[in-house]
Amino acid sequence: MPFKNNRSRVIVPALEMTPMIDIIFLLIIFFMVAAQFAREAHVDLNLPSEQGEQEVDHDRSKLTINILPNGDIVLDNTSSPVSLEELSLLVMQAIRGDGASWQNITIRADEASSAGVLNDVLIVLNKHGLSATRIATEKP
Repeated sequence: MPFKNNRSRVIVPALEMTPMIDIIFLLIIFFMVAAQFAREAHVDLNLPSEQGEQEVDHDRSKLTINILPNGDIVLDNTSSPVSLEELSLLVMQAIRGDGASWQNITIRADEASSAGVLNDVLIVLNKHGLSATRIATEKP
């Protein structure tokens, strides 16, 4: 009785889908959590109501300066207030390192904050050659 040759047998590899589905679910959870943290990175402020710029597509801010109602200056990537001297160093780093220009720097000032603090921030920006900046507002 002749035996069949093992070489003629075709082996079809089985593709396991369970690990791939697990990875997809883990990626979905990761991106949902990352999006939530990005949303919480902004400081809650009551911005002034103004019509503002109508252009929707603009460059993403490389530096966002928040002015709190009590006059503290907080950057979006930090949680503690910074002084004007520290702000000057951070603006210089953003201009030299990241290539930031006035289109990439946004000031978010609470409507109850002092105009003097806003003027001090604008003076710091002007000292570094930025004669204009974006000021965030709420649409009325």
